[in-house]
Amino acid sequence: MSLVDLERRLARLEAARYVGAPTALLSDAPFGDAAGDLRAADALANWQRWVAQEKATLSNGVLCLVSPELSSEEWAARFVTEH
Repeated sequence: MSLVDLERRLARLEAARYVGAPTALLSDAPFGDAAGDLRAADALANWQRWVAQEKATLSNGVLCLVSPELSSEEWAARFVTEH
């Protein structure tokens, strides 16, 4: 592969890369409560900081919010119900 081919390939990859503010928001926590809505608003307003701190990822214009990992006790308290 020649240098010209590599430069063309790099230019094609760079052109396909998304640059700009997010156009959609995805979260594993529900929106609709006050805490979730405030978190989403802050994430959209400060999305560069959230991505830099690895609290969110940006892929093709979609900002994906990452929740902190739950301990086993927290997970059981939240998702396990008594029968």
